Amino acid sequence: MILGYEGNKAISISGIVVGLIFTILLVYTWLFSYLAKNKNQFILKLPYRTKINVNEPILRAKWRYFQIYQLKGEVQNYSILVILRKKS
Repeated sequence: MILGYEGNKAISISGIVVGLIFTILLVYTWLFSYLAKNKNQFILKLPYRTKINVNEPILRAKWRYFQIYQLKGEVQNYSILVILRKKS
């Protein structure tokens, strides 16, 4: 929003570029991230990291189709947003 108001033109090129980069990264993260259970371990895969072994997810918040889980890895803690879909 701020980038749109920084220039004196009607259309801010820098705002469009930043918005485009954000949208591309959002779609890339959406498509290539997952949380899977393998035997007794949970595996978290993020597009910019290798697979990470994490503990069992702890549900922190839930609202309609959205759930927020907390994961503890070997080094870091992660909070992830899960969007549930209807299965057909």
